[in-house]
Amino acid sequence: MSEKDLAINGGAAVAKEMSKMPSKIGKDELLEIIDMWDFAGDTKKQIADLIKKNAAVAGPHLFRYYNPKPSKVAAAEAEMKKFIGTQYCIGMNSCTSALVASYRALGIGAGDEVIVPAYTFFTTSATVVASNAIPVIVDVDDTLCLCPEAIEKAITPRTKAIVPVHMRGSAAQMDAIMDISTKHGIPVIEDTAQAAGGSFKGKKLGSIGTMGCFSFDYYKVIVSGEGGFITTNDKRLYTRALNWHDCAACWRPDRFGPEAEGEELFCGENYRMSELEGAVALAQIRKAGDIVSKHRAANHKIKNAIGNFKGLSFRRQADEAGDTGICLIFFLGDAETTKKVLPALKAEGVPAGGVYDAKVRDWHTYNYWEHILQYKSVAADKLPWSAAGENLPKYTKDMCPRSLELLSRAIMIDINYNLTDDDCRQISDGINKVLGVYCK
Repeated sequence: MSEKDLAINGGAAVAKEMSKMPSKIGKDELLEIIDMWDFAGDTKKQIADLIKKNAAVAGPHLFRYYNPKPSKVAAAEAEMKKFIGTQYCIGMNSCTSALVASYRALGIGAGDEVIVPAYTFFTTSATVVASNAIPVIVDVDDTLCLCPEAIEKAITPRTKAIVPVHMRGSAAQMDAIMDISTKHGIPVIEDTAQAAGGSFKGKKLGSIGTMGCFSFDYYKVIVSGEGGFITTNDKRLYTRALNWHDCAACWRPDRFGPEAEGEELFCGENYRMSELEGAVALAQIRKAGDIVSKHRAANHKIKNAIGNFKGLSFRRQADEAGDTGICLIFFLGDAETTKKVLPALKAEGVPAGGVYDAKVRDWHTYNYWEHILQYKSVAADKLPWSAAGENLPKYTKDMCPRSLELLSRAIMIDINYNLTDDDCRQISDGINKVLGVYCK
């Protein structure tokens, strides 16, 4: 054997008829997925038997990149762009990841401050800390979203972002917030985790601010089990967030070329959405309009059937027409009455909740965020707190009294979009029955 016999020099190749490798994912995995669905009768067994009889079941390529078939994640991103109305969209493995990638895309880091509401899931604030920045926690108002006046008072030269959270499916006061953003030149990141499909004055939530972050967690409006999205109209921020979400793999038009606009090359993390989540998300986005419409219809039926009672007032809507309808919230006259009404509603079968029935710590309210209130850090460098120096905020459990007072009087009725007219009637009857006793 000599060098001329090598295939590269014209000789016969040795390994030219290798066996075709089977898919890494096959029948067994498909059967486990099917097992998650509840079919009537022996339908599941019939499906399983049919699959088992098929000798050649080629499974999917579950990684969105280098996929020989069209990516479901890419299709979901395209559908989400159309649904929300933005130029760019990135599929993420969670809204938590979407928030971190957005903060990082904006260049937020040590010594910077980000304004967040006192009423939101802990993630909104935790991701600020994870980005080595300082969360500045401010009051909500009777919309249960960020209070514009509180935002103004909290702004400092170190403020690098404002994060309105569209809590419980309802829009924050985006006109006032965007006015503040323009006045001070501070980007706005919309945390739309709980309000996908909602809108404000004709614009979809997640398309109004600088960037929008969505959750497709199972408990949200539209779901994929886990997963989320980033939306934006800013090409530079899209590129930076895209790079951060995929280990700095640099998904640019010329990924190995020089930086086109600067600030594109940096080390990131892995926040990719899988093809399984992308497939479910795609189906959900396509029917999101119908889901939200049904939520709104059920919400209105219940609300319109509730009578007038002493001390009763409904949550103020920044834009009632844009509410997703996933939750009907009303306030009672005082905390003591609320403590009596909440268990009474639940006893009547009404899907009610509030701050007084939490079985676990309610991480939606800032006074439970000891991680932040006590300046907890994961490493000996004590970041982000050590970078704040003399500018370290003074956190206390009673620093947002307006938020605590409002939540102490709030009753929240969860709305399922599959509620029938009779279901809605039973819920409103239960509410009227209880309020008729305690709120005469």
